[in-house]
Amino acid sequence: MRRAQFLTIFPSFEDLQTIQQTLPTVLEEVERNDAALIVHDSSVRNRQEIWQWLQEFNQGRYLLLLTDQLSMATARNMCLQLGFERFIPEYVCLLEDDHGFRQGIIPKLVDAMRNYYGKPCPNGLRYGLFTGCRKCWAHVPYITAPEGFAYPDPSNNWCFLGGANSCMRCAPAGHWQTVLKGYDPDEYMISNYQTRHLNFRNYSNGFTQMVVENGNLILTVDRVGRGYTQVPELRAWDENFTASDRRSRYRGKLNA
Repeated sequence: MRRAQFLTIFPSFEDLQTIQQTLPTVLEEVERNDAALIVHDSSVRNRQEIWQWLQEFNQGRYLLLLTDQLSMATARNMCLQLGFERFIPEYVCLLEDDHGFRQGIIPKLVDAMRNYYGKPCPNGLRYGLFTGCRKCWAHVPYITAPEGFAYPDPSNNWCFLGGANSCMRCAPAGHWQTVLKGYDPDEYMISNYQTRHLNFRNYSNGFTQMVVENGNLILTVDRVGRGYTQVPELRAWDENFTASDRRSRYRGKLNA
């Protein structure tokens, strides 16, 4: 067991070209700040090629987990629990594999969480989740504070007001343990809906988000997401099955 103040969890799935761009930037920033990193992959297609690259790139520098296919929610829960046990972190960042770190993001995140977590936000809530990404929710109206960070405008609905997009969610360890209580395992492989309720839960507990450095210290790679895609070969759910359940929602579903 190695104590680390800051832990990054980096799940990946079937996109070697993207993680070859993003993971090296994450590892560089992690090593620069003596932080910890857990990488988890559960690819199905091209699994051996991806696993070989991850193992060769690793060289013992991070904790690498390779499993059969898991939902993103289940993977995150597993890595959160393992991370608490192995590293006893004060702060945890969950990062999707199309996002990387620019130099200086970890100290900025730590400072923001240390100084602002639980403090009142001008939008009427308290700061609870912290992100470095402003791109994935570009349509959401934010207000930029004089200090250089941003927060959701109070005109937002509960989902956008209460939390950060799942591409990057950072919080003190206690926040994950007592407020969010892990990600509820999703029934369908639809990224937009498997974690959205966490933002409602955040809002119900009085929390909002902060965009640290207004999104300037994050690297993003453009690609089509599985939760929103209309490209049939990228869809990760059974359209006929999910369409028959009134609880399911996905892009293109009638009456969604």
